[in-house]
Amino acid sequence: MLIDLHCHTRPLSQCSALSPEQVVALARARGLDGICLTEHDRWWDLAVLDELRERTAFPIFHGVELTTDIGHVLAFGLPATPAPLATIEAAFAAAESVGGVLFLAHPARDGLLKVDHRTVEYFASVEAINGSDSRLQNIAATGLAHGFRLPGIGGSDAHTPAEVGRAATRFDHAVAGDEALVAALLAGAYSAVLLE
Repeated sequence: MLIDLHCHTRPLSQCSALSPEQVVALARARGLDGICLTEHDRWWDLAVLDELRERTAFPIFHGVELTTDIGHVLAFGLPATPAPLATIEAAFAAAESVGGVLFLAHPARDGLLKVDHRTVEYFASVEAINGSDSRLQNIAATGLAHGFRLPGIGGSDAHTPAEVGRAATRFDHAVAGDEALVAALLAGAYSAVLLE
């Protein structure tokens, strides 16, 4: 199963030019089996997300891209929180309390590998392939992923139509629902793939 684990849509991510329906249509046309909406520091209302899933008849998963003191973090299985999770310690505590999982997003962007003692302590792994990063950035991120207990994930980091489906995560088995996505990520039976 091929899922783009890093997509942004408006109005929750104001930097995006995409509606959720556009992402679904483009993902379907490009051969993806599902998408994950990872808005910037904003969570989807679960009832609205369920309605979107039903209306589009397409697997849509829920995550969030957190802005923390050590960079952007892709969080899966983390429910909405009233307080911002601006430190990696707060994000990790929130994820650990509910069985969620964190991945460091685009770790080689800006020419620096964002690695210190906290990186391995708090993250399951990194986003090894980001469809918006350069080839060299993805090579560096993939190399960094080898130092973690789980494989790196892949996602397009889509903000525009051309970016949807550039990268994704290939799961060994079908994934149905957000809980199953978290379980599959924790099991490590997947690989990051560049599709373009």
